[in-house]
Amino acid sequence: MGIFYKLGIWVRDFFRVLKQRVGYSLAVILLLGVAATMTNLNNHLYKRNHGVVVHDVIGYYGYLPTVFIYKDLSLGFISSDPKSFVGKIHVHSSPSGGGYFKMTMGLAFLYLPFFLIGHFSAWISGAEMSGFSQPYMFWLQFSSLFYLLIGLLTLRSVLLRYFKDGLVSFVLLAVVAGTNLFYYVTLEAAMSHAYNFFLFCLFIWLTIRWYEQPSAGNSIAVGLVFGLIALIRPTNGLIVIFFLLFNVYKRGHLARRIKLFIEIWPQILLIALFAFVVVFPQLLFWKMNTGSWIFYTYGNEGFFFDKPQIIRGLFSYRKGWLLYTPIMIFGLAGIYFLRKRLPAFFLPILLFMLLNIYVIYSWWDFSYGGSFGSRPMIDSYGLMAISMAAMLDSVQKNRKLAGYLVKGIMLVLILFSIFQTVQYKYQAIHFSEMSKAAYWHNFGKVKADKNFFDLLEPLDYASMTRGVYATKPKIRNWIYDQTSHSFETLNKDGSYFLSDDRKYQFVSFESQSDLDARSGKYSSMLLKDKSFSSGIDFFVSSRQRYKVTVWKKPANAHASLVMASVKPDEFYFLKEEIDSTDVKGWGRISFEVEMPEKINQMYRVYVWNKSQDTVFFDDLKIELLQR
Repeated sequence: MGIFYKLGIWVRDFFRVLKQRVGYSLAVILLLGVAATMTNLNNHLYKRNHGVVVHDVIGYYGYLPTVFIYKDLSLGFISSDPKSFVGKIHVHSSPSGGGYFKMTMGLAFLYLPFFLIGHFSAWISGAEMSGFSQPYMFWLQFSSLFYLLIGLLTLRSVLLRYFKDGLVSFVLLAVVAGTNLFYYVTLEAAMSHAYNFFLFCLFIWLTIRWYEQPSAGNSIAVGLVFGLIALIRPTNGLIVIFFLLFNVYKRGHLARRIKLFIEIWPQILLIALFAFVVVFPQLLFWKMNTGSWIFYTYGNEGFFFDKPQIIRGLFSYRKGWLLYTPIMIFGLAGIYFLRKRLPAFFLPILLFMLLNIYVIYSWWDFSYGGSFGSRPMIDSYGLMAISMAAMLDSVQKNRKLAGYLVKGIMLVLILFSIFQTVQYKYQAIHFSEMSKAAYWHNFGKVKADKNFFDLLEPLDYASMTRGVYATKPKIRNWIYDQTSHSFETLNKDGSYFLSDDRKYQFVSFESQSDLDARSGKYSSMLLKDKSFSSGIDFFVSSRQRYKVTVWKKPANAHASLVMASVKPDEFYFLKEEIDSTDVKGWGRISFEVEMPEKINQMYRVYVWNKSQDTVFFDDLKIELLQR
């Protein structure tokens, strides 16, 4: 007991010194910075080809090598060696023939200092000065962490105006370690979200400063930051609501706010002017390359404001914000507590969050492609930190025990988020096709097994671009119970038959025919020069037993049903003889087989016309008898 007592005294004294010399909140920021640095160094994505500049980053980053390496804003340099730029710079063609990037250049402004450091590092080290060698990628990777830390310091400054340091430290920990923000500052660091988090925090701080002193300097700063926010992600321009309605919470405040803007209109003009200064280079780039000052770069992707997917966006197993970032339930709940605890923040945060959620989940793909959780919500975590702090402070002051209980739950959710981040890294959470079955199959597991991938649920993107939410059955690689198909349904290009439940596919070899059928309208017609059909490859396990059945016509045709390993040297079974016939003249081939003890490859089932005549096949069925 003496050892534990001394350890307890040491821990108490350590935290006492930490609080006096550094402060808990600064210590948490330092801890998060160290954790992110260690994660980056451990994964060393900057050493890999396509490890940092991937996905959307290709569009954001492309402006920098275009300007500083190739010095060709027309993007004509791509045509000289297009293969060398695959996965590095992706250029789209406008109707006028000019090239453009899908993403805007706002993030490139934030990348720029680190690009230049990388450029200098490449020159000093003798690395290739292409914009994509390791020195560039190293500094780009860590640029995200730099902006996160500045954002956290800024957010800390805001929170310490209203809350004690201990509570602030807990909120900062929750906002980073308890959410998908940590993932987007490490494993996909150059994506826009950590940068947008920084800009939102800075905008909140500048807004407070502006209302304390609406000087020209503060106005210019607000305009520049707002312009950058809107340029990187135009829908984030909704943050202007926070500026317009901050500290408006009583009757008559709104009228006074309008009067204030009229009285100091030069400052408002400065904000608008410098926001435009940030956006103007983008407009100029579009004008030079496409012929239009304003150019929509997303093609047939757009918003469907009459069909928002808010429930799916918040709660679905696919990417539900509150399912994969459940700690933000306390951020949303905290908006209620702002009314009394921080009324100046209540109306702007409430209206912003309502509109932001509506707009974000009105996008044609509410899941936003491959991502961990609902990534566009990360940008607003600075606002959620304020409401979360208000809730914790109010609960703890009124009911101390309830406050400890809430913190305990939140601590569990922080650990849960860290675990889910590990799951996502190792594909136990899929980047785009999660379903209820897949979620619970892998719940608590760090890595995915083969069965997991059969439980996924792909989106039908063609339908979604028309504003219709639709999914497609996942084509499975394992047969869990049975599968059957009657040769009625083909996929879109006709290359595969689909099973009756549309979860399995069988190679068609263009054999579908309506000349005869045992059931339905179609069968598979095999000729002497088109002798194979209905091939399906699937995984099997040692000693599993299967029953395979198909009907053929003529019943006495020299045609067989085959089950074999992909390389037949491991397993091969063929049967031609029928065991029954029906009144239509169809004969049934049926057999049961047991898999070998050692399985090294996938297995397949198919039908084979070995005769010189025409043979029809119908109603194929594969049953798993023994797992």
